Amino acid sequence: MQTLNLSVNNIQILVDKAKAILVSAKDVAMPQAWNILQLATVDVIQSIEDNNPNLKGADKKTLAMTMISNFYDQVFTTINFPFVPKLLQPIIQKYVKQLLMLLVSSSIDALVTTFRNAGIFKQPNLINN
Repeated sequence: MQTLNLSVNNIQILVDKAKAILVSAKDVAMPQAWNILQLATVDVIQSIEDNNPNLKGADKKTLAMTMISNFYDQVFTTINFPFVPKLLQPIIQKYVKQLLMLLVSSSIDALVTTFRNAGIFKQPNLINN
């Protein structure tokens, strides 16, 4: 459990840094939110890989998705779409998060594959001992 706490502490550091950067921003546009989520995703999967080596791949991804979703909830109060009337923006916010989390899920798969191919992450042991 201590290693899981390290991952949670790392995400809180990310939340604090993102909030500090965005303190002057009233709204965040979709491209900026996606850029921030990509950076958070890389940091989260690296932290999970370093601190939770005994978790299986699916468990690591579930943990990463939970942590990134919590990050999103804490950092982004609204994501602004300049072409959508202000009246409709609150209605589409939950769909924006769903879309971004779908993209994050695909990004995690791509990043883990890339990190494995580059030798940053170890290949999973496919043989049960």
